[in-house]
Amino acid sequence: MKSLGQRLREPVDAAFLAAFRIAVGAVLVCAIARYFLHGWIHAYYVAPRVYFPFHGFEWLRPLPPVGMYALFALLGVLALGLMVGAWPRACAALFGSLFAYVQLLDRTHYLNHYYLVCMVCGLLALMPLSGVASLDARRRPELAHDTVPAWTLYTLRAQLLVVYLFSGLAKVQSDWLVRNQPMRLWLGTSAGARALEVLVPLDVLAALSSWGGAFVVLCCPPLMLVRRLRPYAYAALVGFHVMSGSLLTIGVFPWLMVLALLVFFEPDWPRRWLRWRAASPSSPAPPATARWVLPVLAVHFAVQLVLPLRHWLYPGDVLWNEEGFRFSWHLKIMEKQGQARFYATDPRTGTSWELRGDDLLSDKQAGRMVTAPDLILAFAHVLAERTGLPGVEVRADVRVSLNGRPPRPLIDPSVNLAAESDGFLPKRWILPLAESP
Repeated sequence: MKSLGQRLREPVDAAFLAAFRIAVGAVLVCAIARYFLHGWIHAYYVAPRVYFPFHGFEWLRPLPPVGMYALFALLGVLALGLMVGAWPRACAALFGSLFAYVQLLDRTHYLNHYYLVCMVCGLLALMPLSGVASLDARRRPELAHDTVPAWTLYTLRAQLLVVYLFSGLAKVQSDWLVRNQPMRLWLGTSAGARALEVLVPLDVLAALSSWGGAFVVLCCPPLMLVRRLRPYAYAALVGFHVMSGSLLTIGVFPWLMVLALLVFFEPDWPRRWLRWRAASPSSPAPPATARWVLPVLAVHFAVQLVLPLRHWLYPGDVLWNEEGFRFSWHLKIMEKQGQARFYATDPRTGTSWELRGDDLLSDKQAGRMVTAPDLILAFAHVLAERTGLPGVEVRADVRVSLNGRPPRPLIDPSVNLAAESDGFLPKRWILPLAESP
């Protein structure tokens, strides 16, 4: 362990970390700008009458409208500060914390790449980011340093390998490899795929995309660690991300990964490719590493390796019941559509009636709620509270289609959801996915 600690503290060129910081900051600036340009701040955090915070964070509430706009403006400033290297560690820490707060407000907006952004910002907050190509180093020359401890390089590589590993393993299942779903459904609605259909039939394109995507995601990231194979593996990953970004609606995630993958090249690649100059003729020793940093990283990666496996503790198909689905890097492997109807029963009189809550949810919330059991449960509690009747019972008739299958019942219609509570134990009121004969 002492030898490992010494190796992790060995100096490596700091240029890779500066390039990574600049790339991540630039992508985050674009991501926050999209919230303003597309009106997502109002649509997601001002207009809704109901929110679905994560379990354990029900106490979180959105700020008033002016506060939410100011918060996103601050996020843009922090992303810019990270990019240009003005107090970058503080910017990374604050951006990650505030962005995590925004994401915790409503589960319907959960995206894996937003989760990755929070993880990366937390890791960057531990690293010496001011040494190269930063305003801090220009303002205070004593902060300039051409080397950083090797653990910074290995940490970023390891985080990306974790994402690709579990994303690839999630694709090793029959829907993706045998039925070529949901890729077949997505390509059927993609203008780019329809243009290619003249050359390649849709079924063939779906099979090539499914198998090719699984192969590239599983095999190419480890090959990035092999110097001779690195350019070819990177080219394959870039092709995969460019193609997926062009054919599917994935936001900034493909471009974030294309830039982030450069961390697998030799750490001095920006000096060789971009002709960055050294800060001083003789490279000073890397900044000292606090004794608590490496233990914190060990805990972080232990959690990162265990958390995506938790869905195996639940019975049934994780794509159907979604127990253990979030935070597991199950990237774009399911398409669900559904319909839900809720019914209330007054136990005092036995009277039953249908509950209508269409006016409470945005289109995105409604579309996500009818396919996610935990959101169905949360909405049932909202509807029960709206009735104002003590002890009212709420049941749901929910039918969901998973990856092109015929709609099937998702929730046991005999269960009073108003009496059920959310948590981490298996939800017995979720019906199993019955396979077609």
